[in-house]
Amino acid sequence: MEFKVSCALLTSAMSDINKVISTRSVMPILAGIKIEATESGLTLTGSNSDVFIEKIIPLFINGEKVVDINGLGSIVVLSKYVHELLKKLPGDIHMKVESNTSITIQSGNIETRLNGFDATEYPKLPEMDHQNNVKVPFGKLTEAIKQTVFAVSKNESRPALTGVKMEFEKNKLICTATDSHRLARREVHIESVMEESFVVPSSSLSELMHLKESDSSNVDIYYTSNFIVFKTANSSLYSRLVEGTYPNVQSLVPTESKSTITINTKGLMEGIDRACVFSTEWKNNNVHLEIVDDARIKIASNATEVGMIEEYQRIIQIDGQNDINMSFDGRFMLDALKGIQEENVIISFDGMMKPIVIKPQYSGACLHLISPLRTY
Repeated sequence: MEFKVSCALLTSAMSDINKVISTRSVMPILAGIKIEATESGLTLTGSNSDVFIEKIIPLFINGEKVVDINGLGSIVVLSKYVHELLKKLPGDIHMKVESNTSITIQSGNIETRLNGFDATEYPKLPEMDHQNNVKVPFGKLTEAIKQTVFAVSKNESRPALTGVKMEFEKNKLICTATDSHRLARREVHIESVMEESFVVPSSSLSELMHLKESDSSNVDIYYTSNFIVFKTANSSLYSRLVEGTYPNVQSLVPTESKSTITINTKGLMEGIDRACVFSTEWKNNNVHLEIVDDARIKIASNATEVGMIEEYQRIIQIDGQNDINMSFDGRFMLDALKGIQEENVIISFDGMMKPIVIKPQYSGACLHLISPLRTY
């Protein structure tokens, strides 16, 4: 194998891959990046056995030749060293395999030799059924993930809740995440006839959002019984699926409410953020919400040893009871509000110690459910 390539292109591709590689893997070869030179360009692959990322650097980009292949082949080199080395090299890279387990790297008058692994020993990528796939714009997909992934559980005792449930219905993708204290749900309109559902680890989806792709580029999604792949023109992310049955969370969303208020999103978010300064004394960052009258809501928190804060904000509209007085985890409230793009939000209350529903004023595609906190 022998090739020449721009140092910037190679470093960028390796940066995406390097994030998933673990130096603690039981398979030493997984500490490396597989580099393969083919007739169509370079293919780089990295994995931690649960996630595989594959990046392609084609021969030409925008009509300009960026890779010059002088010999086909492949090798696996230790990610830790090759990635750090590339960031410190001054110009274009000339790589040449000396043997199945050794490679030389030249840049200007600098020459480095690295030991590696025989690429034939690298784990094979999962085989996908390319008959079952759906296309989703990258921007739409990552937006739905951002608005839900924060709500997954960090507790490994219920594995299914550590991932985001992705449901594909006719012309619709629904992403759902919950840790049993809050729930985030986002619907996206897509062109699809596939009807399947998967639970994808949150760590894999975080890596997907970090891929350098334009929002308008399409992502092809394929799956097997235990793997899912997100494939763009020059990137592929393979993820092991979470095993176990996801709970029926739709039944948790109230169909009626005793009170609803419409309030400015940005103002509410800033008020809760201020209240969180004094809420850290509590285990759950308690922030208190109280509907004072038909026109105002009070946001407050206190720390016994430090002080307290309270402020009043204008309610745009209220329907139903005006005697709501509850506490919530301020962090949960902020996470929900940050993902809402509309100017105003609607908050629905169903009574004391019942979860509240937060959603945009005019769109039903985004929904958040947050359980209140006991303050005694």
